[in-house]
Amino acid sequence: MAVRYGSLPFIEAITFFKGKLNVPTERWNDVWQAGHNNAFMVAGAMKDDLLNDFRKAVDMAIAEGKSLTWFKKEFKNIVARHGWEHTGKAAWRSKVIYDTNIRQSYNAGRFEQLQHFEFWEYRHGDSLSPRPMHLSWNGLLLAKDDAWWLTHMPQNGWGCKCKVYGRSQATMERKGLTPGTAPKDGSFDWTDKATGEVHVIPKGIDPGFDYAPQKPIQKRQLQQQAKTKAKAKAKVYQPPKRVVPTVFSTVKGADVHGLNRVLDEMKQTRSKVQVEQLGQFLKSQNVKSLFLKVSEMGPGTRATLAIEPQVEEYLQTGFKFPRVYFTTRHYRKSWGFTSSSYDHVNIRVGSTVNFSKANSNELRQSVVLAKLLGDGGQEIFSMSHLIRTLSESGHHGGTIVTWLHEIGHQLHFKAGSPKRGVEMFLTTRARADDFEWHAEHFAAWVLNRKALAEFSPELAEYFDKLMEQVLNG
Repeated sequence: MAVRYGSLPFIEAITFFKGKLNVPTERWNDVWQAGHNNAFMVAGAMKDDLLNDFRKAVDMAIAEGKSLTWFKKEFKNIVARHGWEHTGKAAWRSKVIYDTNIRQSYNAGRFEQLQHFEFWEYRHGDSLSPRPMHLSWNGLLLAKDDAWWLTHMPQNGWGCKCKVYGRSQATMERKGLTPGTAPKDGSFDWTDKATGEVHVIPKGIDPGFDYAPQKPIQKRQLQQQAKTKAKAKAKVYQPPKRVVPTVFSTVKGADVHGLNRVLDEMKQTRSKVQVEQLGQFLKSQNVKSLFLKVSEMGPGTRATLAIEPQVEEYLQTGFKFPRVYFTTRHYRKSWGFTSSSYDHVNIRVGSTVNFSKANSNELRQSVVLAKLLGDGGQEIFSMSHLIRTLSESGHHGGTIVTWLHEIGHQLHFKAGSPKRGVEMFLTTRARADDFEWHAEHFAAWVLNRKALAEFSPELAEYFDKLMEQVLNG
């Protein structure tokens, strides 16, 4: 079963992990306390190429919500490929690597997000073997700048599942809450048997975990450590730059990598500026994407109920029944939908859809074809319909165009839902109302602004200004 906090990819956590430096080490304790904020290491993985492969697998797990089951398989593949002799059983070792890296990246992201709140509340997790002292901290409310958080910010030990929640001043007043006093639980001496060094550790915290994630430190010492301990040379793995930071998908072929591959190919064309601005919009507005099977979009289907917890982890709606955010009564007829009250889009995906089969050039040329057909009196119904019915990319590419269409709705909403800017219509669907007008022409603008400008210079300029307006706030 997947560790569900691993299915919550968000920008701060992804950015935190990407900023780490590879450090070959023999022991986990070779990198101490906050050094783990800047170092990626796997105890005993001394060769750069071995460490790179582990880093790539962890990066995918963090950014795409890969399950523990998936990571265990990757771990075995990496070990076999490099002939690595590791300590402990494979199932246990892979779980430790997965759990620690994903949870600490998540906590680092939360640490950054929590800066917007004046007070923080400690919450005990659901560990199978609760630590009594962690239980005693449950519900503790302290000011965010209390020194206690510098040593007690979760994760506070191996397997610790505790979390911290933010509370605003307004919330404190409304609920009649008052901040408490940091516990004085004392400390204990812990001796590193390998070095003989004695460390003073707060009681209740495992050695090496008494630090705050994301607290900055100098990297020079880590760089020197990496240089002196590396036994082999390999190009350090760089996590891929993603136009789309993350998606939630229940269809294997419709994943974040396939989507970004198509967008990266488009960045090599005259669509580069529009694709880059698309990425900026998704990140600045934190717009998420759900790619779901048709059976998972029905309000009361068994498949819908099965994925509801995972979707909630991804969307973080806070609703008891988050299915209202990704289901519709018209799920068998709609290729996608969103709303002004959402910060995400829902896309219906066929189980055989594979983004690797989408031809980026076909997608771009669809705008040219739409214009030619319109000039000949055969106005197409929609940009997505054109790709699905008149190209070899079919539903593979049509799904991507539907996604762009729904992102166009989100741009329109974030801009304040203005009326259509120009009385020009590239598709029949664009004639429906101001909402569809914006969605259809936005998709065309991203795919091929040049072709859209040949159809209507005013249309292309309108979306240039609309995007700039939203990006510049």
